Amino acid sequence: MNTTYGPKISPPILSIVFLFSFSNAQPKKKDYYRTAAEVGAFLFMEYGYQGKTPSLEVANKAPHSFDQYFRNKLRWDLDAIDNAKTASDILLYGLFLGGIPFTPLISDGDYKTMVLANVEIMAINGLVTDFVKHTAKRKRPSSYYQTRDEGDDTYKSFFSGHTSQAFSIGTSTAIMLSRSHPDKKYLIWGSAITLAATTGYFRIAADKHYMTDVLSGALAGSIIGFWVQKKHAKTYFSIGVEPAHTHYQVTWYF
Repeated sequence: MNTTYGPKISPPILSIVFLFSFSNAQPKKKDYYRTAAEVGAFLFMEYGYQGKTPSLEVANKAPHSFDQYFRNKLRWDLDAIDNAKTASDILLYGLFLGGIPFTPLISDGDYKTMVLANVEIMAINGLVTDFVKHTAKRKRPSSYYQTRDEGDDTYKSFFSGHTSQAFSIGTSTAIMLSRSHPDKKYLIWGSAITLAATTGYFRIAADKHYMTDVLSGALAGSIIGFWVQKKHAKTYFSIGVEPAHTHYQVTWYF
């Protein structure tokens, strides 16, 4: 931490003004390279790696009563499940991921830093989600109950990628916007969590996931969004004190 002390000031003008400026430092080249590598690894896991087909015992394992109960309560009728799937896609791709380039425009934070942070969160969350999916190899409810042909996505139920991405981007965005608009933090957080939870609901309604898939995805996404934001805050944190004519100016960057 670098601290600069100004000249001595006579008692009549010993007024200290604290000006807090919440903004992000410029990302370095290594930040772009790291994020690009993470995005590349995520795209490979998402579209290039198929994994092995699970054994028949794993493939035919019945869901437990908790998931059966919520599937029966929340799944839409067969002629409407595709509408629920479309709704979840619109929320994820149109709002959460599609909003990454536009969210900084309503914030006073640094544009490049905010975009880079959410892109990195998307990549890390995608890597974690895909790793768990390929490890767990849980059969989707639509495949187990034969309501839809999932093809290569049959054994990618646990955990929900739509839900984890919605919560990771939602958490990250809420943190960044709350810094710029602390007076609206309850509205920001309430909107982010509600929209992310709605995305998870539509995944169950579409018969794409069980309740435990969605709850696990929500937890994982929230943790990743918070962790990456915390990491960025430490990386770009600095505090300085410098003279400003007849008062001291304290600027806090993170």
